[in-house]
Amino acid sequence: MRIQLLPGERVLVRTRPNPLPIVGPVLAAFPLLAAGGFGLGYLGRRDLPGGLPAWQPVLLLVALAAIVVVLLRVVVRPVIRWSSNRYVLTSLRLIHRRGVTRRTEHQISLSAVSQLQTEQGLVQRMVGSGTLVADLGFDRAHAYRDVPQIGTFKKYVVQAIGDLPLTRMFDGVDMEIDPQYARGGKPRVQQEWTGEQS
Repeated sequence: MRIQLLPGERVLVRTRPNPLPIVGPVLAAFPLLAAGGFGLGYLGRRDLPGGLPAWQPVLLLVALAAIVVVLLRVVVRPVIRWSSNRYVLTSLRLIHRRGVTRRTEHQISLSAVSQLQTEQGLVQRMVGSGTLVADLGFDRAHAYRDVPQIGTFKKYVVQAIGDLPLTRMFDGVDMEIDPQYARGGKPRVQQEWTGEQS
């Protein structure tokens, strides 16, 4: 499903999380496949001990089903979960989409971001990934985990926020900032005439 862009909005960055979280499950696939192959090879022998030869077809099916279930749970599920995650930075929003059968989407307006924070563990620093936490104020924050090239991604977010029109929120109303004031000059003060004498 494509992202419905707002008028004048454009996609700046589209990325998946860093594949670091799926390294463990992918590496676990090798011993699981080796153990499963050994077990199937053992159960497929003609000289099984005891009364096992009579149950050989059933045992093979049960062992094969167990191997498939474990591989789906340990390997395939995390890989699919990783591949269904997307981080999208547009000129107006930061969007996190995830899910295959049931898709969820979380999006925040860049104008609502009051602070950006990055967090990196030791291994994340080695591969350049990290967690980007967008603070929205009022004890609200959203974490984007395992963002690849976290420093570059944060720089793009900061640049996109800087490219937004100069507005300030005041009592829920957008107010234009005087361009002269934005450049460091003195603001022009406009007073509303109420008709009352002071």
